[in-house]
Amino acid sequence: MMNKIRLLDEKTINKISAGEVVERPASIVKELIENSIDAGSKNITVEILEGGIPYIKVSDDGCGMNEIDAILAFERHATSKIKSDNDLYNIGTLGFRGEALASIAAISHVTLQTKEEGALFGTKVVVEGGKVIEKTNCGCAKGCSVEVRDVFFNTPARRKFLKKPSTEAMYITDTVTKLCLSHPEVSFKYVKDKKLQFITSGKGDVEDVILRLFGNEVYSSLMSVSFQTEDLKLKILAGKNSLNYSNRNMQFFYVNGRYVKNRTLSAAIDEAFKTYIPVNRYPAVFLYMEIDPRQIDVNIHPSKLEIKFSDERRVFETVYKTIKDSLHKYNLIPEVKIEEKKNIFKIETPTISAEQTKLYLTSSDKELEEEKKKLDNEFRGKNVFLKDNVLKENSKNSSLDNHLAVYEEYEDEKEEVNKKNDITKKISDIRIVGTLFSTYIIVEKEDVFYIIDQHAAHERILYEKFTSQYEKIQTKQVTFPIVVELQPGDLELVQQEKKLLNKLGYTFEEFGNNSIILREVPVILGQPEARQLFIEIVEKLRDKELINKISLKEESIIMMACKAAVKAMDNLSEREIYKLFEDLKITENPYTCPHGRPVIIAITKTQLEKMFKRIM
Repeated sequence: MMNKIRLLDEKTINKISAGEVVERPASIVKELIENSIDAGSKNITVEILEGGIPYIKVSDDGCGMNEIDAILAFERHATSKIKSDNDLYNIGTLGFRGEALASIAAISHVTLQTKEEGALFGTKVVVEGGKVIEKTNCGCAKGCSVEVRDVFFNTPARRKFLKKPSTEAMYITDTVTKLCLSHPEVSFKYVKDKKLQFITSGKGDVEDVILRLFGNEVYSSLMSVSFQTEDLKLKILAGKNSLNYSNRNMQFFYVNGRYVKNRTLSAAIDEAFKTYIPVNRYPAVFLYMEIDPRQIDVNIHPSKLEIKFSDERRVFETVYKTIKDSLHKYNLIPEVKIEEKKNIFKIETPTISAEQTKLYLTSSDKELEEEKKKLDNEFRGKNVFLKDNVLKENSKNSSLDNHLAVYEEYEDEKEEVNKKNDITKKISDIRIVGTLFSTYIIVEKEDVFYIIDQHAAHERILYEKFTSQYEKIQTKQVTFPIVVELQPGDLELVQQEKKLLNKLGYTFEEFGNNSIILREVPVILGQPEARQLFIEIVEKLRDKELINKISLKEESIIMMACKAAVKAMDNLSEREIYKLFEDLKITENPYTCPHGRPVIIAITKTQLEKMFKRIM
């Protein structure tokens, strides 16, 4: 009877092990660059052909190796980075397993040339499929160069799962980019298909690297902030809220010089930018952390991509607070970029807003006076107020007055100030020009005019007020009991979260047959809105991903603010507009609504004059 279990031969073992380290050509590039960095290189050149499948070359000016080390480097678990298991808890290099070259050589043809400083000649080693076939002396510069050809030549099953060359090249570009950002002190030269892609300066300035790799749009939007304690140093370059993306590809985390992924860091950034950018959008973030190596574990997976912190809570709070504080210090009003549309058949009014809203403005110059009159006559009565229009009280504003009047009940101290001082004096540096489409307020200040979304602005004001007054939200007894029919199982959920619902302003009791009756609701809401909000909160309770008190509280307050805020097409009086501005000025974040949409955008006089060809 034959044995079912057998020992694998060395060749098969090496191929299996190589699969853990070398997933694709980009993995090879990563391992070779990290070796070059650990060797103290100041200049690294990466060359690839056709996605790195037929050819990869990484050369450096590092310390190099002698003849014995050059051979030993291809042995599995041969490394200069650690000496014993104690070193695993104090790792300061990028590589330490001693698997990279052995794994690469097991599935490709490798030629290594290396020379130590002061040596008369270098060493050349050729390895094919894990077997050394040549070792000779050679003439070469100090450092090391590794050529890798025919990746996965002896493992066709692995090779057929590679993507097309252009996709594999994209993975390599991403890998080189991440390593450039982690080591701005190293000059990188990247050549793809014999075409130079970029060169970094190696001056140690990460912002210069960002400019070279991503261009001025990203570079000019960065907010820089730092934090330091005895055992932790943090530097974050975060893009302003106007620069956001549909995925996390523009988020780069580096811990002790190593590019990593970590859920705690991602969660801290998401929480810090919450309500500053829209849902399911992500900011550009370049995060650099230096921490005692004993407080992190990088020995989780051969890729060394994921790490664990010994104190995840502390890391979360540090990153969150550092970013949150910086958001309060910067001007986050986005400027509209005016792009002229060319049309050879007719002259069109340039479009400037995100929703292609046409805004017709005129100059006070004599040569445009006649045009002003024409535009004034054409658009008067269409809810477009030019600079000399007078805002008039609207008799239909009673519901809006109620919205703001209720809000003012929360503002006892501010109301006392308002009684003593004319509110318009407080914002004398801003002049209200008018409104657009009963939705957008236009104001002017010096050489900039701003367009404000009245719903988003009021929503932000109410959100911050409700958040600060959580557990103290004013309630009112309903005139007629409001019955809410629940879905099967919802009654139990509602009873479990009764304290939370009470804090949000709802008092209720069971009414039989999976129904409840609302006795008290938030005073800011009308009865139909209060009922609908309650139903939406119950729907959130069903969402298992939101069954934590912080998220549910946050979502509920956002919904309440949205329903209580003035809406688009609500005509605001002059008093209400001034009140809105005064309250917006004192919010923590006047730039975005709780959903992350812009509250205000800016258009400069220079932009406008370029559009009218006054300046070129």
